[in-house]
Amino acid sequence: MMVLTVLFCLLSFQFQLRFVFPARNISLKCMQDTDEFLSDLNSMEPKEYALRMYDSVGKLGSNILHGNVDRLGSYSECLSTHVPSGNFQGQYCKLHILQDGADYSVGVCVPSSCAEEDVTVMSQLDILRFRDASFLAPPLSLFTMNSSTSSGGSVATCATGKFHLDTFVAVCLFLTLLGLVLPLAGTLYVAARGWGSDHRASPAHGTPSAIYGSLPLRELERSEQSHRVRWTRYLAHLSLSGTPGRGKRFLGAADHALKCFSWQKNVPAIWSTKMPGGTCSALNGIRVLSLLWIMSGHTSQMTAWLSLDNVLEWKTRVLKNPLYLYSRSGPFYLGVDTFFLISGWLSARSLLKMHQTSEKGLTAKVILRYYFIRLIRLQPLHMYSVCLLVALFSLAPWGPVWEVPKFHLDNCRQAWWTNLLLLNNFLLVRNSCNGWTWYLANDFQFHLMTPAIILVHGKSKHVLVLLGAVLFLASFTATALLTVAHGLPVPDPSEASENATALYFLEYYTKPYCRFGPFLVGLFLSIFMHQNHQANILKTKAQALLGWICSLSIMFAVVALAYTMDDTSVTPSAAAALYQALHRTLWAAAVGWVVFACQEGYGGLVNRLLSCGMWTFLAGISYACYLVHPTLIILYNGLQETLIHYTDTNMFYLFSGHCLLTFIAGLGLTLFVEKPCQELKRCLLGSMPAGPGTF
Repeated sequence: MMVLTVLFCLLSFQFQLRFVFPARNISLKCMQDTDEFLSDLNSMEPKEYALRMYDSVGKLGSNILHGNVDRLGSYSECLSTHVPSGNFQGQYCKLHILQDGADYSVGVCVPSSCAEEDVTVMSQLDILRFRDASFLAPPLSLFTMNSSTSSGGSVATCATGKFHLDTFVAVCLFLTLLGLVLPLAGTLYVAARGWGSDHRASPAHGTPSAIYGSLPLRELERSEQSHRVRWTRYLAHLSLSGTPGRGKRFLGAADHALKCFSWQKNVPAIWSTKMPGGTCSALNGIRVLSLLWIMSGHTSQMTAWLSLDNVLEWKTRVLKNPLYLYSRSGPFYLGVDTFFLISGWLSARSLLKMHQTSEKGLTAKVILRYYFIRLIRLQPLHMYSVCLLVALFSLAPWGPVWEVPKFHLDNCRQAWWTNLLLLNNFLLVRNSCNGWTWYLANDFQFHLMTPAIILVHGKSKHVLVLLGAVLFLASFTATALLTVAHGLPVPDPSEASENATALYFLEYYTKPYCRFGPFLVGLFLSIFMHQNHQANILKTKAQALLGWICSLSIMFAVVALAYTMDDTSVTPSAAAALYQALHRTLWAAAVGWVVFACQEGYGGLVNRLLSCGMWTFLAGISYACYLVHPTLIILYNGLQETLIHYTDTNMFYLFSGHCLLTFIAGLGLTLFVEKPCQELKRCLLGSMPAGPGTF
């Protein structure tokens, strides 16, 4: 009897050995619930909830050689599982495993009482098993080129549903709602005033009076200037008439502000096809096509980096094939350099007009006004887009790839102030908020240089040429030296190592001294066209033909050379560094010729296509579209419960859907935020030359 007792104790000890050792590292509640789950799963007749939890665990699929290594499982099935006893429910966790040279994730469903540390320990001790088979089996050693028996272990992260709400998120939610409420309130206010005035008025001869609340486009256009004059006189009256009642002042200011936010004022402005005098109408087409090119690249690359189950097939098919030039946004987003070109062209044109209309020339007051106009143009919608991202990402019911939106949300908690100061291309770049807005920081920093260049232009043309040469040379030299010093990839960082890609963005891609060339091309082109605006610069068609040949040849060379560059060497060659230094400026110069030729009347079919009326509306909402489209792409990818399979058809439909939603969201943001802020600016500052900027 004594022998049987000892034998029974030894067998019990052996059976429970796996659960005894980790007792010091796993919480008691988690151990108890996990034991209940595994017991119900491994019994002769497994319980339904246990089978559902196991069914939701990620399993090894096919197409592994093309990159399908992540096993996400079923996120919603896990979370919807409840144990009949009521002790726990399913909790979705992802184990990030580094094993046999492969880095992949496995989704597991564990009791909700288990913390991330508990799940990590259970995976390391191989506690999670079904019929003697590990939840994590089989390993990927069969499919790795450099397989070994060593393992880097695993770390668990568990889904928490919606992200934590704090004061920062609450403020962003409030500002987001405020941006929606004010235009609605302004629209209702103007409509109510128009309805009241309609009932009080007595139109002669049965002719209905013009009602401000009913969108009378011609009446609004005629009253625009008089409205601003009355507002300016009203402000002057307040300053000269002593201190009128606070209530009267508040009501007057509220009346004008609500009118600025009303749709009755802003909808006609969005649909208007009028172009400011002297503006090249082809810029609308160039702007929209460049935006679509950037959106196409973001759709492809932001999806490929994290959400494809055949990412290796995507790299093989897309990155080295020139036929996918538009899909991958060229040699890494040349469309952005087109934006810089347009921005430089418009900034010089705007400042030159301000200089002409000023009685004392380019004074400090004019320069400060120029800077203020640019800030008011950029920042309201820019900061609202930050609040919108925080609001959407805080409320969205994320799926098994929640890490990316959480990364962006945490970055905005930490670095939103760099966006406010437009220094997000220098400060906290690695953890930047709305990382794609580095462009705005560069653009504003370039605008800081414009007055100095215009001042030199007014003093001496020879000094201007010398200054331009120095600035171009400094930008080229800095880019080439940084490329060699850090071993930066040249045509496409997607193919480089993680460290090289990070350095590419930190040291080169976001820095103004490396991206100044295209802006300078636009700025000097605008100055040249301004001082020769009354003369026909192109005398013959042969000159125009030669210019077109050179322009198209440069575009072809810039793109073609990108596919011949070798990024496999540790140290870039002199040719690669030279290409890195010059290719964006050369591209801008080629596009600059298109602008110049179209303005001079030698654009032909190209000018007719780029000046088509359909581009005008899209160009008017392009700034909002640029700011919001990455948010929509991340939102879509983060809400998926399975990885996306790359095919040309799937990617085309993704791009089409993102474009449609982006234009709808861009229209909403323009109508709710951008146009009202521009109207407020016009009421406060009066009429002015078209503001500088790309959008």
